[in-house]
Amino acid sequence: MNENNNPSIQMTNTERILEVKHLKKFFPITKGFRKKHVGDVRAVDDLNLYINKGETLGLVGESGCGKTTASRCILRAYEPTAGDILYRTKTGVTVNLSQMSNKELRPLRAEMQMIFQDPYGSLNPRMNIFEIVSEPMLVNGIKNRREREDRVAELLTKVGLRPEYMVRYPHSFSGGQRQRIGIARALALQPNLVVADEPVSALDVSVQAQVLNLLMELLEEMNLTYLFVAHDLSVVRHICDRVTVMYVGKVVETASTEALYNTPRHPYTEALMASIPIPDPRLQQNREGLPGEVPNPSNPPSGCYFHPRCSYCIDKCKTEMPELKEIEPQHWTACHRAEELKLEGFHKNE
Repeated sequence: MNENNNPSIQMTNTERILEVKHLKKFFPITKGFRKKHVGDVRAVDDLNLYINKGETLGLVGESGCGKTTASRCILRAYEPTAGDILYRTKTGVTVNLSQMSNKELRPLRAEMQMIFQDPYGSLNPRMNIFEIVSEPMLVNGIKNRREREDRVAELLTKVGLRPEYMVRYPHSFSGGQRQRIGIARALALQPNLVVADEPVSALDVSVQAQVLNLLMELLEEMNLTYLFVAHDLSVVRHICDRVTVMYVGKVVETASTEALYNTPRHPYTEALMASIPIPDPRLQQNREGLPGEVPNPSNPPSGCYFHPRCSYCIDKCKTEMPELKEIEPQHWTACHRAEELKLEGFHKNE
C-alpha cells in the first residue's frame, strides 16, 4: 500500500523518519463462558511522538506505563487499536504502517529491527551464532552460504566478538556477549530504524556502559536511528538526544535530554529525576520517593492520571485531563500547572 499520495498522512518535517499520531492500543477484558467484553486495558492511550533521522529518542517511564507496548505497535508486532504510524522508507516514500497488511509490511521489515531486553530468552538455544545472525538474511533472499558467512563475520567483528565464535551456541556466552549477538542480528539487514527495548537492563552495571558505547558507535558508523526504551534515566541521559516520558499510556513530557534533566516541567518527571542514584556517598537526596503505584490502566483515575500521586495537585487536576502543549520551544508537557511550577532537575544534585 502506497500511502504517500494521501496528503492527510504526510510527515510534518522532512528530517523525520518516524511520526506517531494518536496511537492507541487497548487489550480487551472478557468475562464468563461467552467471553463478554467488559472493559479494556488502555496500555497505550493517544501517544504522539516523532524521531528525526540519525537521532536517538528515549521512551521512559515506570514499569507498566506502556512504553514496550508502544514500541511493539510501532513495529507492528502488535496490531494498533487506532492511530497513524508514519514511516519514511529508504526510498523516501512515506507509508502509514498502521494501515498496511502483513503482506504489504513484509518488504519493510528489513528496515525496522528490534533489540530485545532479555539476552537469554531472545536467542534460540538450538541454533548456533551463524544460524541466529544469518537467519534474517536467509528469510530475505540471501541464499548463498558463503556470502552469509562473510556478512556474519563482519557483523560479529563490528559488535566486538571474534568471527570464529559463529560456530558456538548461546549457552557458551555471557549476558553481555549474548546481547552483542542480538545487536548483530538486528543489524544483519542494515536497518533504517532500530527499536532497543531496554537493551541493558538485564546486564551487569560493568557491562552496561560497554554495550551503550557500542550502540553509540554503531549509530554513527551505520547511519542508524534509535528508539531507545528504558526505565533507567541515568542510562537514557548518556545515550539519547531527546526524551519522551510516558505515564499510564500517555505522554506527559517531551524535550531535549538537556532540557528535561535540567528543567523538568512535569511533577512525574521531577519524581523520576529524584530516583536517579548519585554515585557519591557524601551527598544525600532530601527528596522523598514517589508515593503509591502506577494506576490500573483498565480503570485509570479521572482527570490527570498522575494526580493521586502528585504533591502539586489542585482540584482542576482531579477533573480535567491536561493537554500536551508546547510551553517552551521543543518542550511539551501535559500539566495544568506547568507554567507556574519550579521543579527540581537532576543537575542540582550534582
